[in-house]
Amino acid sequence: MNAEAKQALQVLFCGEEFTWGFKFSKEALDAEPDIEVRQCRREDVAANIGTAHMAVPLMSRLDADMLAKAHNLKVILQYGVGVEGIDIPTATLRGIHVSNIPSEGTGNALSCAEMAVYLTLACLRSAPSMADSIQHCRVGVPLGKTLFGKRVLVVGFGGIAKELIPRLKPFGVHVTAVRRSGWGQAGDAAAESLLDAKASWSEMPSLTPEADVIIVACSQDATTRGFVNSAFLSACKAGVVIVNVARGGLLDYESVKEGLQSGQIGHLGLDVQWVEPFDPQDWIAQHPRVVLTPHVAGVTELSYRKMAQIVAAEARRMRDGLPPTILLNGVKS
Repeated sequence: MNAEAKQALQVLFCGEEFTWGFKFSKEALDAEPDIEVRQCRREDVAANIGTAHMAVPLMSRLDADMLAKAHNLKVILQYGVGVEGIDIPTATLRGIHVSNIPSEGTGNALSCAEMAVYLTLACLRSAPSMADSIQHCRVGVPLGKTLFGKRVLVVGFGGIAKELIPRLKPFGVHVTAVRRSGWGQAGDAAAESLLDAKASWSEMPSLTPEADVIIVACSQDATTRGFVNSAFLSACKAGVVIVNVARGGLLDYESVKEGLQSGQIGHLGLDVQWVEPFDPQDWIAQHPRVVLTPHVAGVTELSYRKMAQIVAAEARRMRDGLPPTILLNGVKS
């Protein structure tokens, strides 16, 4: 952005979900009169994106049709890691930088890791049944299971997994992780050294039969979408606990429903769902062995204040004519 331009740089939060991201970012930029931070509903993004210079998508898709309306847009900064909702090739053709906020170092991965532990414990202790016991004045039921002694398979080895593994080990569990990229990478040694076993993605079918708990913490793309399917579940131990803190589409809905019906899935803990907000009347949402949270794994004051500071810093960089710190496409400045 030309520092001499009279028009304020407009930062548009696309969607009203995860409202603390907008509030904290606006607060962080209150002292910048030449930067305006706005927010609109998902259904109103098309009507507002035309004047925005920086778009911060929350749960809004920025596809080719939407980007065609973004006449002044120079930067898309995903509020978080996943950019599957952004048409990056079209953004590149239109000269729009695409960036994101990595989970590591912001408190986001740490927060998601804590939520994974919470959902795992809630599943093993049958949280819905405990709530039912309170309602019916029962004492001493249900019979729970310990995390101690369990074999946990962590799918993925990104920021969440690297925060999760050190938090799992004190429970006395055996932890195995799978990843698509190679092991032994710089910066991974601390968490990697805590693993009881590690494997490549192609080796996962040999690991699922032994896992008591499977925690999904990988990224979603064309190769991972729906990987928890009927074939995957049929290879699992009967009554396996599955926890997902990554992306809803990593699990195939019909396969999960079938797995719950048959008992192949003992308990299911989901912070992310197939469609969000998830229908509270959906069969899965009503199931007594399912624990749902409303996509809040990373929504903590720690992570959201740190992420807001990154939004503010990137807006200042743009105002000063600098490209985003992280570039996910090949746009030239």
